[in-house]
Amino acid sequence: MPKRGPKKKTYIHKIAESTVKWKRPANGQMMIGYARVSTSDQNNQRQVDELIKYGVAPEDVFQDKQSGKTLDRAAWKACFRDLQKGDLLVIYSLDRLGRNLGDLIDIERQLFEKGVRLKVIAQDIDTSNASGRMIFHVLGALAQWEREWNWERTKHGLASARERGVIGGQPARHTDDQIKGALRKAGSVSGAARLLKCAKITIIRRQKMWAEGRKLKLAVRA
Repeated sequence: MPKRGPKKKTYIHKIAESTVKWKRPANGQMMIGYARVSTSDQNNQRQVDELIKYGVAPEDVFQDKQSGKTLDRAAWKACFRDLQKGDLLVIYSLDRLGRNLGDLIDIERQLFEKGVRLKVIAQDIDTSNASGRMIFHVLGALAQWEREWNWERTKHGLASARERGVIGGQPARHTDDQIKGALRKAGSVSGAARLLKCAKITIIRRQKMWAEGRKLKLAVRA
């Protein structure tokens, strides 16, 4: 009876609704994928399809359904822990790895120190050389700048809208007179909210506007 060779080590991870099970090849080097969406309502499938198209085996893809604002993500921690020197980590786009420039730089540095290469499909980045690492840092900085710029525009736009009497960026449903009438009739915020079929916070915000001397200036929604 022929002797069996040494049993290959099998890795199993049950992370974020997916199971990753794989065996390292003889040379020890692997291509591993990582996909992430921000909430459980979203779907990773498009990213996973792109990773598979690039050459990652379906069973070698780690998946998270969690915000990129934190690195405390179960699948990511398992993925990073199992990456070894010579491995290639494949992601679809930079923001799947993290949303913060500092985190992206730290991750890239840790991968480099570990001897792991990173391939970003959408931005065509490969950190196996110096130019690829430089592009990674530049695009990471640009991505964060764009997010912060968009946030500033949104914040200023909402502030301007509030000054014009628009609540939450949209025209209000009820005029000041309607809300004041409901308050007089009901005698309370909760009662007025029931009469108008709106949330109590809507009336509380309008009361705050009145206290600050601001009035609703725009027409209400139809």
